Amino acid sequence: MAVFTVNTTADKINPSDGVISLREAIALANNNPGQDTILFQLEPGQQTITLDSNPLNLPNIPSLPNIPSLPNIPSLPNIPSLPDIPNLPTLENQPTLEITESVNIVGLQEPDQITIEGDGGSFDIFTISNGANVTVTNLTISEGEDGIQVDDGNLNVINSIFTNNKSDGIKIEGDNANVNVVGSSFTKNTSDGIEIAGENTNLNVVGSSFTSNEKDGIDIKGNNTTSFVINSTFSENGDNGFDINAVGQNVKVIDSTIISNDNTGIEIGTSGEVTNNVVQIFNNQIIDNLTGDSGGGVSVLGIDNEVLLLNNQITGNSAEVNGGGIAVDSGNTMFLGNNTITDNIADSDNDGTGDGGGLFIGLGAIVGIRASQIRDNFDLEAESRNVFGNFFDLGDNDIAGNDIQV
Repeated sequence: MAVFTVNTTADKINPSDGVISLREAIALANNNPGQDTILFQLEPGQQTITLDSNPLNLPNIPSLPNIPSLPNIPSLPNIPSLPDIPNLPTLENQPTLEITESVNIVGLQEPDQITIEGDGGSFDIFTISNGANVTVTNLTISEGEDGIQVDDGNLNVINSIFTNNKSDGIKIEGDNANVNVVGSSFTKNTSDGIEIAGENTNLNVVGSSFTSNEKDGIDIKGNNTTSFVINSTFSENGDNGFDINAVGQNVKVIDSTIISNDNTGIEIGTSGEVTNNVVQIFNNQIIDNLTGDSGGGVSVLGIDNEVLLLNNQITGNSAEVNGGGIAVDSGNTMFLGNNTITDNIADSDNDGTGDGGGLFIGLGAIVGIRASQIRDNFDLEAESRNVFGNFFDLGDNDIAGNDIQV
């Protein structure tokens, strides 16, 4: 285990200049097995390392003139085999910082003191491969395609900022990754804050925020993923706050705020291909989300999904179709306990196509409700202000002002 200290903001590889760049430190760590550490010793104040599209500073090579055909050359005698040459560090003239061995990259006290930035999105800032275990602490990562892409390895992110990346803040492309995110923010990325594309991934998110990303705060596309989110905020994203769009997920969202997203707060599936997910939603504020489809606060639109909602406040959400607060489609199972579902709107565009201001239950869905308040919701079609559909009343509910079927 070695410690490499970055003492220049220049992005170059020049072993003879007496300083160590971030790119050089990563190259050294990649060629030193074990969990190395990269630290920074830079001038006081906010510092930016802008990745160079030509970090080796190779000159442009002029075009060569046409060369006339050469005469036939007689066969050469056999040349004896050369001895094996030891592996040397590979220096590729490309801007992405490729991490292939385990390393901790530790910034300064605050994450905005050191920014690693790209050129606006033509390449990823960091990639992780070769099974490397990587921890990133106190950095801002911006202006890349993806901020960090995990192809093969594991990632811990602590107190860092991912902003203005052309695609995702973090993209988990490979399978079997373990990714932990603590105290970090994902804002204004052109796609998602975090996207999971690989399968069998474990994602843990604690005390983090996902704000104003153009698509989802978190988007799960890879099958058989386990995700745990606690004490986090999903706000003003251009699509869903949290999108579960794969098979065989095990997801828990606890003590979080999902507010003012431009589609559903928590979406579980967009079609019948999204199946066999188990989703637990506990102690959350799901507020003021707006969808042009069904389920403003929570939507369950796949099949064979099991959803448990306990102790949530689901308020002020709206859907142009069904279920201003919650929509659960046919073939799914849901239990609601001790939830407050108020002031939600179905058929928000008033075109007569939506039902269930508070809760819409599709034909064949199995829904049990206990100790919950579902009242003061609105269906602009005026047929089912609070609940539409059949459910099991398990007692201690306050469901008022409805045309309901029980």
